[in-house]
Amino acid sequence: MPVPEKIVLIGAGLTGPLLATYLAKRGFNVEIFERRPDMRKTPINAGRSINLAVSLRGIHALKEVGLFNNIKNILIPMKGRIIHDLNGSTRFLPYGQDDKEVINSVSRSELNMRLINLAEKTDKVTIHFIQRCLGMDFKKKIISFINETSKEKIYLESDCVIGTDG
Repeated sequence: MPVPEKIVLIGAGLTGPLLATYLAKRGFNVEIFERRPDMRKTPINAGRSINLAVSLRGIHALKEVGLFNNIKNILIPMKGRIIHDLNGSTRFLPYGQDDKEVINSVSRSELNMRLINLAEKTDKVTIHFIQRCLGMDFKKKIISFINETSKEKIYLESDCVIGTDG
């Protein structure tokens, strides 16, 4: 199988820029197309959870792409959760066997912005915002987008397209 000249990712949420950074580190040129505006420039309705839990696996991924040291100061360790029973009592359920086993809470938008910045710093990743994917002609290997503001359609040929939009 020939190596693709360029890889196209659909979605610049958490997964898109993380995968783009991995691919860029392996020498690939990557273009990301995102339906929403650039969240670093335009306030966006979260629509999703404000914070998210990052497990040890997520920490490992952040370390692999070199972002962990940049993000660890905004991680909030969570040792467990409180269960509210029907009778009104509460009980604590730890996430691990000891106090060192935690899940970390982090701002979804802050993590997303830092992942986007990291991907762009590779100089192998280009992110196109306000571009909604309309579909793909698999036989011709052409993917189509529409600019959500100007309504201009864009057609792009690519051997490798990956959906990273959740």
